[in-house]
Amino acid sequence: MADKSDESAPSSGARWRAPQVNKTKPPLARGFSPKVVKPGTFIDDEVAEATLANISRSGIRALSIEISRNTTLVKLDFRNVCFGAEEAEILARGLKSNRALLDLNLQNNSLSDIGAIMIANALVEQEVLQELSLQNNGIGDPGATAIAEFVKVSQNLKGLVLFDNHITGAGGCLIGHALKSCPTMRTLDLGLNDISDLGCQGISEGLLGGSRISKICLRGNGITSAGAKYLAKALNANCPVNRVRDDGVRHIFEALLKNNTQLVELDLGCNSIRDDSLDWVMEAFLHNTTLQKLSFQDNYWTDVCMKEFLRMLSANHELNLDSLNMVNNMLSENCESQLTLFMLTHARELVTKRKLVKEREKAEKLARKRNQSKLNGATASILEGPGPEGYGPPGSRSRKASRHQSKPNPTGRRGSRETSEQRRGSRETSEQRRGSRETSEQRRGSNDEQRRRSNDRRGSNERRGSNEASERRGSNERQGSNEKGSQPSASPE
Repeated sequence: MADKSDESAPSSGARWRAPQVNKTKPPLARGFSPKVVKPGTFIDDEVAEATLANISRSGIRALSIEISRNTTLVKLDFRNVCFGAEEAEILARGLKSNRALLDLNLQNNSLSDIGAIMIANALVEQEVLQELSLQNNGIGDPGATAIAEFVKVSQNLKGLVLFDNHITGAGGCLIGHALKSCPTMRTLDLGLNDISDLGCQGISEGLLGGSRISKICLRGNGITSAGAKYLAKALNANCPVNRVRDDGVRHIFEALLKNNTQLVELDLGCNSIRDDSLDWVMEAFLHNTTLQKLSFQDNYWTDVCMKEFLRMLSANHELNLDSLNMVNNMLSENCESQLTLFMLTHARELVTKRKLVKEREKAEKLARKRNQSKLNGATASILEGPGPEGYGPPGSRSRKASRHQSKPNPTGRRGSRETSEQRRGSRETSEQRRGSRETSEQRRGSNDEQRRRSNDRRGSNERRGSNEASERRGSNERQGSNEKGSQPSASPE
């Protein structure tokens, strides 16, 4: 009989397989793919994320009905399922009644403008969606108009991906203006469209209108330096934009020099930036202390410019830049290796520096807590009233108590319970001292009483002795007189 411990070992005749590992990918929602869907097919209530593949027309109908009444599913993934306008219309019917879905991914399909309009109108009634991805769906300005209306009324949307579509300046401008009415939006991806300077102007106005976007991608949109001026205006107003991609480097870095203190990531890849822009870049990096990531990938920097770049980076001792991407420029291998070595060393130094800053802030916070606890203890002792006689004026503490309270707490924590216990202990100490003084006064009074009584007894004894002496003297005199009277008189002879 084989030992149980050897069950997992490969046998000589069978081929051993590695143990299966649980994958984090959302499971397939099965039962909706065949041409004929069985009645009663539904998504399990325990499923929160689902991916669908090879779904049929009857399957999408059954799924739409299930989505309309499902309350547990929060993420649906319809990537690469060949959805068109008809499938989008069927799906939109179920989305109108759904109140649980938070993330909808429809990228790499063929929705076109009609399907995008159907989905956007359904999401206006759905009201709770937070993430929407419509990447690569052939969407133009009509679809962008419907999406802009959805963004305008949404109070929960956080991320919108419209990468690789056919949106022009008019559609981009409408989406940009809709940002003013969506306070929750944080990510907007309009890369590989054709919004041009007009769309860039609308987005800039939306950013200036109160939007709190933290990441925006405008890559490959035909934006020129004129559009960069609009974005620079948004940056100059301290708008927290974290991903800007265009060739107006002079205006952008001029904005970085003035007022912006929140920009931490700047991507200027795939442009036509040359050595002529170096002066603006150097001037910005000599004073900027907030930017952490910068990308000049696919531009035209040369070795001459890169040497100045390294000198500029070394001169700024407060520099927080830990990532600089200069791939696909006109740089030699030697220059690229020097830049890589410098950034690796600088990144390690930044990690150490940030760790020290955190430790210093933690120590300062702990010191403030200790000082506050000492101040609270001193205030409590003052509010207790006059001190006992012989231990300082009213409101003062004895030296012993002050030494006791000046000792640092090894744990660094002083709560309200410890403060109340200290107050109770100080009150008990004052009561004990008051009781000791009363006891000493009682003892002093009893000693005085004993001395008075002994004096009284001594006086009474002296008076008694003098009275007895006078009585003896009187009795002796009376005896003498009596003897003289009783003696016979002499007869004459």
